[in-house]
Amino acid sequence: MPRNYTHIKQYEDLILQLKEEGYSHREIGEMTGFTKEQIRGLIKRRNRMSRKSEEGYVPKPKGRPRVRPITTEEELRKELERLQMENDLLRDFLLETERK
Repeated sequence: MPRNYTHIKQYEDLILQLKEEGYSHREIGEMTGFTKEQIRGLIKRRNRMSRKSEEGYVPKPKGRPRVRPITTEEELRKELERLQMENDLLRDFLLETERK
């Protein structure tokens, strides 16, 4: 039997609104199609993140860190290469369509 997967984040505002209105986790789950454990977990995560943000916590970026940071000189060089490539592509397109 295939699993019906829906991102709970799409319903986060509705779930929090229903919780403020006094509905139980089970009732909210029945209305939205999630289990009470999923609702409880969402509310728990949301409360934990709000507590941390009030304390001044800044979340770390996800993923593997770079071996060495990119310097502004490298950024400018990459931007220049990108613009040159874009310019070449546009010139080739105009030549193919017989425009100047």
